[in-house]
Amino acid sequence: MPMILLRLLLLVLILSAPNYAAGAAAASTKEEGKKGSSGFELNKKDPIYITADWMEVDQTKNTIVYKGRVVTVQTDMTMRSEILTAYIDPETKKMKQIIAEGKVNATQGNRVATGEKAVFDDAAKTVTLTGSPVMRQGNSQVSGVKIIYYTEQDKSVTEGDGKVRVQATIFPEELKNREQEDATQK
Repeated sequence: MPMILLRLLLLVLILSAPNYAAGAAAASTKEEGKKGSSGFELNKKDPIYITADWMEVDQTKNTIVYKGRVVTVQTDMTMRSEILTAYIDPETKKMKQIIAEGKVNATQGNRVATGEKAVFDDAAKTVTLTGSPVMRQGNSQVSGVKIIYYTEQDKSVTEGDGKVRVQATIFPEELKNREQEDATQK
């Protein structure tokens, strides 16, 4: 029974987990003649590979917990953390939330997001990064107390708290080059 549940939960994780694979999404939308996104996207078709020192499936809590040097890979996105917890909706058996904690580092192409905690909320379609969060693309970066990325809107909000202000470093030439690349891909 635990092996069957594990396979089911891994299948649910594969079908429901968020992904930073904008490159793969842009390639598929280019083929379909649609505009490719430059931000994080949900990817419910590609397999997710997870390695860790320890894993626990808890049927009563509807969770899967990975601990110890957790590495999560899906297409061209790699996320590292100390703990990764997946929460399953008991009624729909779909992933409702994934939380990565402890030295979170997500990399996809020239994009890097770091912080102490990342919450992927499938219902809200958001990724929330806290704990000295920093998002970088090329040499440009933004930091604050909390960064919320709205996956379906390709929009992000960075918050300060009165003590820590939002800080951004932007390289206009990189933005210009990226806009030109996006225009040629359409």
